[in-house]
Amino acid sequence: MTEATEPHVPAQGTNSSVPPTLWQRHQDLLASPGYRALALLDRIKRMSYVLQRNVSQYTDLVVQLQDPSAILPILDVRSPDAHDDLLSEAERLLHNVLTAMSTRVDQQRVFIKKHFEDRPQVQAEYVKRVAEVFHNDPNATFLKDLRNYITHQQLPVAQSRQDWSPTSFSVTFQLPTAPLLQSSKSWSNGVREWLGQLEDGVPIVEVVRDYARLADQFDKWFHERVRHEYADEIEIHLRDRAAYDSAHMFWG
Repeated sequence: MTEATEPHVPAQGTNSSVPPTLWQRHQDLLASPGYRALALLDRIKRMSYVLQRNVSQYTDLVVQLQDPSAILPILDVRSPDAHDDLLSEAERLLHNVLTAMSTRVDQQRVFIKKHFEDRPQVQAEYVKRVAEVFHNDPNATFLKDLRNYITHQQLPVAQSRQDWSPTSFSVTFQLPTAPLLQSSKSWSNGVREWLGQLEDGVPIVEVVRDYARLADQFDKWFHERVRHEYADEIEIHLRDRAAYDSAHMFWG
């Protein structure tokens, strides 16, 4: 057992064969530092899941479009509404990604401050790691600015891009840079310069994938760092939980 699942509650009452000490052991397990640590690990996983699941839905749409039977009817000039609907769906899913990204960042910031106030070394390592992984990454910086852009301006207008060759076919989405650059207050200096270098538009699918990969690696590091911090408490809890489960099975 490696997650903070609640131990089975023993029956209470005058006719119960369960000794009162077993009930107290159940309460002690729920109040143990190890149980709290496992609950923290579950929180980290859930914060990560929200972002990664939204990214998966966005990239899954792109994967579906690689099937000619799916994309060719959408690209038929006789059905312009189908292509417009596709771009609207892409914009909706991108919005969800950006919102989930912002939520993850905000929740982790509160999480590390609230639960590790008495462990400044963990807080310091967390802040240092965030800076190393994200602060100089152009994809992370752009997506952060893009989140502000959609909050204060509008959803970016996506375009579909088709690449053909005698042996291959691919479809993806990109964001034209000209409309983005019209908003002078939305972009930090580095992002504005980066956008100006992208002649073919922002390869938004690749940007999202790369950021999600960095976030996933970071979250796995964070999860293991917290597990290491509470390794002794978790070990004690799991040992006590195993003993409790054995006793509970004996008493039925």
